[in-house]
Amino acid sequence: MKQLKPTTIACASILALLLLAPVPAGAVDMSRYVALGDSLTMGVISSSIGEVGQLASYPRQIHLARSSAPFEQPLVSDPGMPARLTLKSLSPLVISPEPGAGVPINTTAASYQNLAVSGAEVSDTLRNRGSDARHTLVLRGRGTAVEQAVAQDPTFITLWIGNNDLLEAALSGIVVDGITLTPLDEFEADFRAITDALAATGADMALANLPGVTALPFVSTIKPFLVDPETQEPIRFEGRTVPLLGPDGFLSPEDKVLISAGVLLARGDGVPAELGGTGVPLPDTVVLNVEELEMLEERAAAYNRIIKAVADETGSALVNIHRTFDRMQRRGFNVAGVRYTTDLLGGLFSFDGVHGTPFSYAVVANEFIRAINRHFGDSQPLVSYVPFITGGAGGIGTTLPIDTSTPIFTGKARRNIRRTLGHRTPRTLARLKRRWLAEQETEETDQQGG
Repeated sequence: MKQLKPTTIACASILALLLLAPVPAGAVDMSRYVALGDSLTMGVISSSIGEVGQLASYPRQIHLARSSAPFEQPLVSDPGMPARLTLKSLSPLVISPEPGAGVPINTTAASYQNLAVSGAEVSDTLRNRGSDARHTLVLRGRGTAVEQAVAQDPTFITLWIGNNDLLEAALSGIVVDGITLTPLDEFEADFRAITDALAATGADMALANLPGVTALPFVSTIKPFLVDPETQEPIRFEGRTVPLLGPDGFLSPEDKVLISAGVLLARGDGVPAELGGTGVPLPDTVVLNVEELEMLEERAAAYNRIIKAVADETGSALVNIHRTFDRMQRRGFNVAGVRYTTDLLGGLFSFDGVHGTPFSYAVVANEFIRAINRHFGDSQPLVSYVPFITGGAGGIGTTLPIDTSTPIFTGKARRNIRRTLGHRTPRTLARLKRRWLAEQETEETDQQGG
């Protein structure tokens, strides 16, 4: 038997010790990294679950900044499911899905490390085992997202969930607690149940809070007053702007008109008859009034207080996405001499006005990395923006040098975003709101009678 040299034995011993040694103090062990969340974590772009966005998802970018090993996700072939939205026309600005549909292409992976589900609310992450196609694609009948994350014995977890507990209200114009908004006590109970289960694994965690809804182009693109379709400047009558007609009369300057109103405005709805419109007011389902906006802002702030409290209690890093989006809305995002904005075609949001571009998912990845480095004393490198600026990582991360006219979402485009997010139809939500208002009126009558 060949005798090993003492130096060989020493080297082998050192190597064994290195392999068995714990992660150095202050560093983060991301060898078994798992991500949970919704469409923003999944990498949805332009209302489509597809590999163009998924390969740029912020969890994958966080992973690749540290490891060349595969990062398993429930990939879908181009043009995605449902098909990705695209610009069909610049004048007028028409947005509609591409033809065809993608199919799942990574169904045999043992476990997905990205367990985010498009349209998932906090309660879904905790309880849903596959009640719809979106959850079935990711969960594959193997348990809830939380259960599958725990089963992987993770060393690090990121969690960005709660956006959809706000979004159905924001994108439908129907803001009713318990119908389109998750009640605060339910949100807190479910969020704590999720983080309790995840923290029990011993993994370090990073929790992200929620951006305000007015940062979304879906909410902020269309102005509540008449604009000249050629110049996009406000039309003035006797020195004043001309407000659009909403469900309760003329809209105020602070009200928001949703992108879904574009097709209605194109046929003249919301425009007074004396100015060439139909005189038909815009429905409640495409308008957010001041009171509804205040309720959304207050609820987002309350959700974020819960997320921060849980992050503090569990020793998790807090990723302040709300501050990041607010700053980008006010100042834009400048890199390499290019200014990206939160406008519909500003480079930070894709064509649905809700989800990011590959470039903005890189921005989010770096916000996570900075928070992780700061909180845990780590030194993970940041994601380079170069591939996204040059168009080599999805091609939807650059700004378009045109003025944004009032966008027109085709019927298929509006159905796409509802399918992706699991939202109910505007007609259903309007009916639920009428029923809720009737119940409120009955309760008030009963109280007065008592």
